[in-house]
This record gives sequence, structure tokens and C-alpha cells, in this order.
Amino acid sequence: MTSEDMKSELDKFPFRSLRIHLVSGKTVDVTRPDQGVVLQNSVMIMADPVLDGYDLVSLRNIERVERLE
Repeated sequence: MTSEDMKSELDKFPFRSLRIHLVSGKTVDVTRPDQGVVLQNSVMIMADPVLDGYDLVSLRNIERVERLE
């Protein structure tokens, strides 16, 4: 996945929650459009609420992105 692909997923309107599937089998949910920040080679996914920290996910470790209902 490229940074442009991920930015496109986060910028879709209206926003629908995403589940990011990693090659390790782990999943990370993005429930708000401002929760994910696309960097050059990774995505910073802030916890909900932001004070709990963040996950830094390498774009090359993303297997697929699933839209949640």
C-alpha cells in the first residue's frame, strides 16, 4: 500500500470506519478520519482518546483495508 492509497482511504467522504489488517495478523481500527495521519512510509494511528498514545504502522506491513459498517 502506498501513502497515497492510505490517504485516499482516510479522506473519503462520508468517512466510514476502517479496519487495517497487518501481515502479522493484527488489526487496527480507525473510527474517526482525524485518527490517522499518513507519513512518508507509515501511518500514525492515534488512540481514542488521543492521550492513550498511538500506533505507528509501516505501509508495507498493511495487507488490506476493510471498510466497517
